Amino acid sequence: MASETGQWCALAAGIATVGTLFTAGIGPLSTGAGVVALVVLAGSWIADSGSLANLTGAALFAEVLLAGVQGASTTTVLAAGVGTVLAWTFAHSALELRDDLGEARSRRLELSHTAGTTALVAGAAIVAAVLFRASSFELPPLALAALVLAGVALTAALRR
Repeated sequence: MASETGQWCALAAGIATVGTLFTAGIGPLSTGAGVVALVVLAGSWIADSGSLANLTGAALFAEVLLAGVQGASTTTVLAAGVGTVLAWTFAHSALELRDDLGEARSRRLELSHTAGTTALVAGAAIVAAVLFRASSFELPPLALAALVLAGVALTAALRR
């Protein structure tokens, strides 16, 4: 029987990728980037490749940037940014758990990790959305996408 280790995180990465694809896919270019991300995500799991997981995050970020350029609302860019961060994080978690735990049972660990990470990232996004709505300045969606990139870069640095 094949190991199930990492499959729950992989499923969560797939859900986050599809969610981002549908959220930020407002035009042909952004939708294309999201479809590429989904294909590369599947390849990262099959090939057990962290580099492909990184490429998934890059493709999703490109989708978010393209959506911002194509006129997506700030809320759309923020929601797609959350999906990008979650997809990238869960893709790496799936691979790392499979490598570290081998055949060990990890369902409870993975479900706890995905729930906690989702709550943390979504909570931060909700706070950002509330602060944005309450403020009087207008933040262009492209600037918000750059902030999402900064968050991804910080997360990547902390993972090393």
